[in-house]
Amino acid sequence: MYTAFEHSQPIPTSAHVALIVEDHVTVRQALCDRLRMSFGRFDVREAATVYDALRIVEAERVDLVLMDIGLPGTSGVDGARMVLERSPRTSVVMVSIYDDSAHRAAALSAGAKEFVSKRAIRKELIPAIERVLADVH
Repeated sequence: MYTAFEHSQPIPTSAHVALIVEDHVTVRQALCDRLRMSFGRFDVREAATVYDALRIVEAERVDLVLMDIGLPGTSGVDGARMVLERSPRTSVVMVSIYDDSAHRAAALSAGAKEFVSKRAIRKELIPAIERVLADVH
């Protein structure tokens, strides 16, 4: 699959709003940079907790949420449920250091459209987002 990240050319998209929910600043910034580099017209928001994310989702239309599974206070799994209750048209992609069937099943049962292991993020994140965006159109 030909991806923009591998070839440094933004993938043409209509303007989308993405929200990165990750408590580690360096990881969150890397995810933001990856989205901006690969999808040139993404307007990216950031949140460190589920509650920060919910404030953003309630205030504006968010097309895509990249949600870490391990967040302080409330897990990303519960966060995905809460986001989708407030914004059913938002697509959630769960990212996690935990790459096992239990975490994957919990994320998908909470409504995440994709699950990407942080260990495979370089290879799997952009294709996962492309699949989610293709389903929206």
